[in-house]
Amino acid sequence: MALSLLPENTKLAYCIGAQKAGTTWLYETLRTSSQIHFSRSKELHYFNVIAGKSDQVYDLRMNTVKTLAKELVSERGPKNRRNLRVLSELADLLSIYTDAPEHHEAYLSYLTQGFSGQPVICDITPAYAILDAKDFSEMGSLGESCFIFILRDPIDRMWSQIRMAVSADAAQVADFQTACEARAQHLIDSKRLPKLERANYRRTMSELEAVIPLHRIKYVFYEDLFHAHTVRDICTFLGISPISPKADLRSNSGRHAMLPEHLKHSFRETFALQYDFILNRFGAATPARWQINSAQRVPG
Repeated sequence: MALSLLPENTKLAYCIGAQKAGTTWLYETLRTSSQIHFSRSKELHYFNVIAGKSDQVYDLRMNTVKTLAKELVSERGPKNRRNLRVLSELADLLSIYTDAPEHHEAYLSYLTQGFSGQPVICDITPAYAILDAKDFSEMGSLGESCFIFILRDPIDRMWSQIRMAVSADAAQVADFQTACEARAQHLIDSKRLPKLERANYRRTMSELEAVIPLHRIKYVFYEDLFHAHTVRDICTFLGISPISPKADLRSNSGRHAMLPEHLKHSFRETFALQYDFILNRFGAATPARWQINSAQRVPG
């Protein structure tokens, strides 16, 4: 039944990315193409929520609806305008979770709202990287579909994620550098760092390739993403006309903090298997940044 809601001769493209790996930049760049349709919301979090892997996303959206509803006032006039607009948007977004997971009608209905014949429909949700083979298989069954997975140097990506988390927790923190270092050290001491699913490229790629043919997967390195030739390659993969990225377009760069060498050393040891896997897989095509960080690892 789901296939009937996906327009004929249309490719469904998922960008499963990785957190802090340029997916927002890619979203803003691809939005300049008249041949790609996007839904109103950037990150739908559909498949990860129905897989039971992101309950916090659903709870956050539902709690926001409840909070805004309580703030409505019983009088005419403009006071309710913003809250009603946001409530309407969130209600539509929450509707994607209302069908039986095996049908996907509500998801595809939301995804195709405003569709006007573009050859590609795109869902950019980085959190899909935490899914398993059975989930990727289900995603791949929705008509002609393909996957873009952006890989960023594990150390750089992790440090960027930490800086983002500290900024979100305490935007006015007195010593941002110290707070970032403390969060990194906690991840190391608690032994949570190796267990972060979004940092495990090897796992994601293995799960994805177990059910999706390689010709339907495009791996892109973050370090190459912002070049015109990379965007052209992505357009070719999607089967659309080439577009040129805006030179001044950068998204979510975040606050600055230096990664101390002792933390960097711990990160190298934690992500050693990821570096080895990617270097063995892509060889000389692996960006220099990855090769340098891997080479600096002290042999055990």
